[in-house]
Amino acid sequence: MITAINHIVKNVQDRLFDSVVSNRLIYNTCWEDPRLDRQLLQMNRDSQVVMLTSAGCNALEYLLDNPASIDCVDVNPAQNALLNFKKALFQHGDYKLLWNFFGRGYHKKAAIVYRQKLADLLPEEAQNFWDTHINYFSQTAGEPSFYYRGTSGKVALMMHQMIRRKGLYSNVLNLLDSQSLAEQKYYFEEIDPNIWSSFYKWLLKRDTTMAMLGVPKTQRNMIESEFKGGLLPFVRSSLRHVFTQIPIRDNYFWRVYLTGSYTPNCSPGYLKREYFDFLQSKMPAISTHTQQLTRFLEQNPGSYSHFILLDHMDWMANTKPGMLAMEWELILKNARPGARILFRSAGKTNNFLPDFVFDYVNFNHKELTHKLHQKDRVGTYGSTHLGIVA
Repeated sequence: MITAINHIVKNVQDRLFDSVVSNRLIYNTCWEDPRLDRQLLQMNRDSQVVMLTSAGCNALEYLLDNPASIDCVDVNPAQNALLNFKKALFQHGDYKLLWNFFGRGYHKKAAIVYRQKLADLLPEEAQNFWDTHINYFSQTAGEPSFYYRGTSGKVALMMHQMIRRKGLYSNVLNLLDSQSLAEQKYYFEEIDPNIWSSFYKWLLKRDTTMAMLGVPKTQRNMIESEFKGGLLPFVRSSLRHVFTQIPIRDNYFWRVYLTGSYTPNCSPGYLKREYFDFLQSKMPAISTHTQQLTRFLEQNPGSYSHFILLDHMDWMANTKPGMLAMEWELILKNARPGARILFRSAGKTNNFLPDFVFDYVNFNHKELTHKLHQKDRVGTYGSTHLGIVA
């Protein structure tokens, strides 16, 4: 009886997650630190990259290493539409316009600019999405920024509103502007005890909240089984590490999450003025594909040098072994010797991978990945993994 109930609950949780992530914008910005990625990946002009799209920020960042091609794959058309919108802004060639949309997070005339200057630069699928969602860039009292749109953006907005309601926003700004770790720690200690009310503890435990953040049940189970006390202590410990152990001055991930915008000195590389012309010239190197990774590799066989899988492995870990094995078989079939495979996990190890993977991929880089993982400005993953194909 208990087994049957657990099966029903799992099915409900899976359907909830699938319904959220299938066709809605989940990630309005990437939550993987490309500064670390670029050190691990070591791309060059011969690199042919396959990666999951997410919000497209990191794909644009990787272009700074001048790879030959980047194929961005995502089953969610909204995520590819977002990357294509960013590409259109580069193709249009107006840096100020790019900054208004994605630096400030809004444009006063977003709909007009879109119709007159950007829509025709988009592929049909992306244009269909933005025809009905361009209001994401219209600033309103309730939703002041694009970064508070989409499902993960809604969670960020709740956090932003709570911080303001509790009178903590000035301390948050002081924290983000801190010039030393001692200063960061001081402001963090002023903030931390005041944000974990019973309501927000409850909210963090809801399956709906996790789905909105793009966190599947399998990933949550990893945290709860490996971290003492479960999800809440993991989150609190992660935030303490990020805000008190790593210099905050260039942590654009948490700045945009907490304030809804970037600053010129604290923003992703693709938004830096000095890189605009170079990235504009590299836009043809990026292609988007709305399909599963396995289908992409079946339809686009090649000899790829890099695979960037984000935390995608967690979605299948311990629950879909057949799908996980099929994906790795296709990755290895299409990987050139020496290809680098990068992914993150909510767990502390990669022992959930199929056994045959370890026969062909060398993961003996734990000292380097652990060292860099400790410097990760996002701080919400349990581990980082780099594999090199034999």
